[in-house]
Amino acid sequence: MNNYFYSEHQQYLYNTIKKLHQKGLGYRKISNWFNDRNIKTPRGNEFKGNYVFSILKKGKIREERLGRESDWKIEKIEIYFC
Repeated sequence: MNNYFYSEHQQYLYNTIKKLHQKGLGYRKISNWFNDRNIKTPRGNEFKGNYVFSILKKGKIREERLGRESDWKIEKIEIYFC
């Protein structure tokens, strides 16, 4: 089973990275921004540029997946008891 829920910390990181990236900061500058404030990755490590890239990339994929409409359609169900 997949876990589609972010912890508060994960959601904070994604939202902050997204805002800083939209303002024009690069991945390394964003990682420095977190490290200067002693904010750690979800696993408790210092930030690096590739962590920032990965969080942003996976967050965008997650937003797309959760925003899609379902293609499921249930039609004509029959139940027989013998």
